[in-house]
Amino acid sequence: MNKGFYLVLLLGIVVSTGFAQIGVSKGLIGGLNLATVGGDDAPSGVKSVTAYAAGLYLELNIPGPFSFEANALYSMKGAKREAGSITYTDTYGYVDVPILLKYNVPVPAVSPCLYAGPMYSTLLSAKTKQEGGLSPGERDIKDATSKNDVGAVVGIGIGFSSLKIDARYNYGLSTLDKDGNVKRYNRVASIYIGIAF
Repeated sequence: MNKGFYLVLLLGIVVSTGFAQIGVSKGLIGGLNLATVGGDDAPSGVKSVTAYAAGLYLELNIPGPFSFEANALYSMKGAKREAGSITYTDTYGYVDVPILLKYNVPVPAVSPCLYAGPMYSTLLSAKTKQEGGLSPGERDIKDATSKNDVGAVVGIGIGFSSLKIDARYNYGLSTLDKDGNVKRYNRVASIYIGIAF
C-alpha cells in the first residue's frame, strides 16, 4: 500500500474522532415576546405588545465551555401607540434565525450559560390595526416595511437535562421603514422554553 492510502486513513481517523467529541442537541423552542420599537423616530408614548415565538433549535457542544446554537423561529413583534382616543397596534411576523455563541458556566446539576450573536429575520407579514376614530379596522403595511431585519441578540439561560429556559434581548439594527428614512427599529425582550427531542 502507498503512503497516500495511509495519509487518507489517518485523516479519516482524526476527523471521525473530532466529530465524536462534538455533541449535538436539538429540540423545540418557544415562548413570549415583549415587543416594542425604538430609535430616533419611535413615537412618543409607545407601548409594548405581548406576542409569541415558536420553532426549532440546534446546538453543537464542542469540547470546553463554549457551544454554538442556531434557532429557526416564527416570531411575532410589534408595538402599540395611542393618539387621543385612537389606539394603533402594529404587528410584524418574522422568521428569525439567530446564531449564538454560548459560554456554559460549569455548575453541577444545572447548566447556566451566557450567549450573544447576530440574528437575521425575514418579514412574512406586517399589519396595523386602528381602534377608535372614524375609520377603525386593520390594513396591510407589508409593502412599506423592510423585508429583512438584522439584529443582535444577548441572553442568559439555564438547562435541566432535556429542558432549558432562556431570557434574551433582540436589538434590531435595520429600520422597519422600507426606504430607511424613518429611524424605527425592533426591540424585543423574550422568555423561551426549549425541550430536547
